[in-house]
Amino acid sequence: MGSTKRVQPSISSFFKPKDGKSTPSKIAPTADTTAANGSRQIIPAARKRRRIVDSDDEYQGEPDVPSDDDADQDYENRSENRKLRKGTNGNAQSKGRTMTKSVSDTVDLMERLRMRAKTVTAPTRSIPNAMEVLPQPGTLESTSVQLVKRKPGIKYTPLEVQVLDAKQKHPDMLLAVEVGYKYRFFGEDARIASQVLGIMCTVANNFYNASIPTPRLMIHVRRLVFAGYKVGILRQTETAALKAVSDNKNAPFTRQLADVFTLGTMIEEVGNASDNGVPSERYLMSIVEDKVDFKDNRVSISMLAVQVTTGNISYDQFDDGYLRSSLETRLAHLQPGEILIPQNLTTETLRTLSAYVGYQIGYNEQPEPLLEHANRAGTRVAFADSELSEPAAARSFSIDFYTQHKANALLSTVLDLPESVIVALAALIRYLQPFKLDRALLTSTQAGKSKQLFVPFHTQMHMLLSATALQTLGVFQADNSGGSSKEVAVQLKELLKPGGRSGGMHSMYMRGGDGSLFSVMDFTRSQFGRRCLRRWIAHPLVSQDSLRDRTDAVEFLKHILDSDGNAGSGDKKVLAGLHNKIGQLVDLERGLCRIHYGQASPQELLRILQSLDSAASLVPQGFELSQPRLLAELLSSDTWTNELRDCILSWRGQIDYASAKSGRKETMFKHGPLFDQVQQHHQAIESIENELQTYAEVIRNELRDASFEFKSISGTDFLIDIKNTRARTAPDSWIKISSTKTNSRFHTPFIIDKLAEREQHRELLQQAAKDSYAMFLRQISDKYAMLRQMVSALATVDALFSLAILARQQGYCRPELVDSEASVDLVAAVNPIIGTNSAVFVANDIKLGTEESRAMILSGPNAGGKSTLIRTVALISIMAQCGSYVPAQSARLSIIDGIFTRMGASDNLMAGESTFMVEMRETAELLCQVTPRSLAILDELGRGTSTHDGAAIAFAVLDYLVQKRPLTFFVTHYTHLVDAFAKTPLVCSCHMAFMENRPKDRSSSGQDITFLYKLAEGASADSFGINVARLAGLPESLLLNARERARWMRQELDSNWAAKCARKLQSAVAKARKV
Repeated sequence: MGSTKRVQPSISSFFKPKDGKSTPSKIAPTADTTAANGSRQIIPAARKRRRIVDSDDEYQGEPDVPSDDDADQDYENRSENRKLRKGTNGNAQSKGRTMTKSVSDTVDLMERLRMRAKTVTAPTRSIPNAMEVLPQPGTLESTSVQLVKRKPGIKYTPLEVQVLDAKQKHPDMLLAVEVGYKYRFFGEDARIASQVLGIMCTVANNFYNASIPTPRLMIHVRRLVFAGYKVGILRQTETAALKAVSDNKNAPFTRQLADVFTLGTMIEEVGNASDNGVPSERYLMSIVEDKVDFKDNRVSISMLAVQVTTGNISYDQFDDGYLRSSLETRLAHLQPGEILIPQNLTTETLRTLSAYVGYQIGYNEQPEPLLEHANRAGTRVAFADSELSEPAAARSFSIDFYTQHKANALLSTVLDLPESVIVALAALIRYLQPFKLDRALLTSTQAGKSKQLFVPFHTQMHMLLSATALQTLGVFQADNSGGSSKEVAVQLKELLKPGGRSGGMHSMYMRGGDGSLFSVMDFTRSQFGRRCLRRWIAHPLVSQDSLRDRTDAVEFLKHILDSDGNAGSGDKKVLAGLHNKIGQLVDLERGLCRIHYGQASPQELLRILQSLDSAASLVPQGFELSQPRLLAELLSSDTWTNELRDCILSWRGQIDYASAKSGRKETMFKHGPLFDQVQQHHQAIESIENELQTYAEVIRNELRDASFEFKSISGTDFLIDIKNTRARTAPDSWIKISSTKTNSRFHTPFIIDKLAEREQHRELLQQAAKDSYAMFLRQISDKYAMLRQMVSALATVDALFSLAILARQQGYCRPELVDSEASVDLVAAVNPIIGTNSAVFVANDIKLGTEESRAMILSGPNAGGKSTLIRTVALISIMAQCGSYVPAQSARLSIIDGIFTRMGASDNLMAGESTFMVEMRETAELLCQVTPRSLAILDELGRGTSTHDGAAIAFAVLDYLVQKRPLTFFVTHYTHLVDAFAKTPLVCSCHMAFMENRPKDRSSSGQDITFLYKLAEGASADSFGINVARLAGLPESLLLNARERARWMRQELDSNWAAKCARKLQSAVAKARKV
């Protein structure tokens, strides 16, 4: 190959310099080849290696370096002709003449190419972040000009003009342009694609170029999307055969933007879920903000989020304070992959969003990634259409949209939404239209016809789990901020010592998978069942009737599993069979959405229809279940209707399985109107081929050879293959197509005309087949609500079976739920994430919430199990209100309306918050939202500042909570705090038990402490931090020094500070109450 030159990526270098000063690369090595007629040609070695595909999917096509202004058009025609070798051939030769360039002509051409093209290797720097090149409001115009502005004095090829026009219309997209048999990227897009995909980047004419093969398009698009880019597909809308007979046969191929993909709008194919750690089912969220109180920065925020993969829609309108904690909670629950924002958000809201996405969002400058979050990588921010920012414009646009799609029933629901939510909806509709996904906002996807399409994020029917609670409790992801994880490690270390209570680690500890509550509870067998279970855990129920119905269903299924489905009535056998077969179904929820949006491939469609047929047969016709009530509703004939079965049977009967499996749309339909649309083209092609077969008799007479038959060689049909000795006497009108040393192959003008006609019908057939397939998808989509109801019922049953499997675990019981102020009464309870094996982990009895006690001050040694204990209470409460059994011997719990936590220690650099500021912010959120029916958990409040300030804040916060009466667990190492509340009603004191063996030798660094991990009454006299330091391996001399210093400080504090501090705090609180 020629010399290479490394190029450092830069947005400003979209064009190749045209100053002529660049050093030309060396002439590529050449190879001699001999033509059929004996003439010698010199072909660059690079052109001999037309295609290179390695294990990393790197693809290098042949160099596409045109030598004049029409070079790109020539390239397109050459590419198309490769597909059309069955018809006319661009290298046709007249009889007795070979149409090849001379050696000198080839050398001259190479010299021109050498001066105009260089090969550029992909830069070795890291993959670029998409947000580095995302145009922002205020800079969009300048960025567009910088990317695609035509430079004076430069002559562009027709293809380049098309690319420039497309970039001007879509400056925020990375465009993949269909050119013949591959897709090409141009300019800065090519350099980004080169880096992300690891493919070759070349310089040709005025732009950088990179290319990928057509069959690998979606694989590479997926990688670009998951890198955070918005990718557009510019497809050819005409083919060479049809273009040759059209009026614009000399113009470039027309191209249109056919598809657009982003992280929030890309729907994976069925069976191709994301495997790179990026969630494939994230929400697309639209946010609108109204100022409420300028003095304290309170705002009213409206949001509407749609999960295009499943069709789930959630909306909300809420007031939020300076800390934007309510917005943070919704971000944590929905985990949007893309956020649509207006241009007038407040600084505080932008700060919260920036902390979530991991880079600074700004309006006047391009953002730079400041911090990468492993669980938030790739989150995009897009800007809403400013024309729809006013409520009147948004309302009018929404009315037009739903009226145009004849969705009057939905329109009445939309008009009942809050005004600012309609603004968010209108922005979302406008944004989804280029993606062809606006249908997601048209059809109800909830289970049952009585459910509404737009579901409020939070209602009185669900428990509220704050963003902090989700993180610190490890509901969906293990919390690594400290606390219980460290205690578990110490506990395991102690228990697995020689002579400990257990000789080895029990496998139950590993059952939690990634260490989250969700992983512990997830025994689902389908993707749609897994999503259903996740929704249940994110939104636990607070309705006692709904909880009773769900838990009754879980208990009923548990008995079926206990009997292995072999005993009992036929109803139980049906349910056992359903559970065994549900895991064999494809992801029907995602598959129906792909059909609904018209994105399903024939192979996908076949798998989906087969699974739908299997799903419909899981419940026998006429099946009725009397009890429990929830299962009876899910499996009733209202869901498994005869119409449903008939539709699925009809759809399967229309398609040919072999054609669908191989993706051949033109032979996919066996009968019906869709078959008739393509059959006429099949008949036309068959007629032409019959004419050609009849024409063979003419050739036999011409050659005087009764045994002559046409041949097909290398994809070229109806060849007249004769010996070279007879070729000299062939008619002058015959056109030589190819030859060997012994034979020559010809086409007559009649054959060429008929092959061209056949090719036109083939392309018309392809278009008719495409239209028929799209119509077939629309037929299925018309029954979307009915199909979705069945799939949602299956998802619910799968989630119920998951809870039933969990209920069979050793040490689990059905909780008793009461409707009262928050209370908890657990016997032999263990942390569900740790496990239920009492031989390894210590169970505890926990009781709080009586009239005598509403708050517990929990003290004890470091790593003694305090954080694990309070997490146990919260996690068991969540499980119980999901309808699940819980890990305890017995459990009596009140139904709580929310769980709020303040645990761990970490800063927030993106928001500019120190560790103590994060601690106080989370505390403020907790204090604002707790009610007497809430659970509040605070772990070592005040440790981020001085001892005096920390103790004072801890005292004041606990006193405030006692007044508001939530169920409170307050973990602290401030032993004097226990003394201050010793005589306060509603407050009890407990500690985590331990055994202390004091050393006889004063030179020893500390006591020998044995953790018992058992809850005991009363306060702990010491935290034994030096003992933990000794276990961590600190030097003995350092520990001895620390022990002496601790003894002296304790004496000083006991004699002076403690009593004064307590008296001052009590006096201050008494005065505050009077005020």
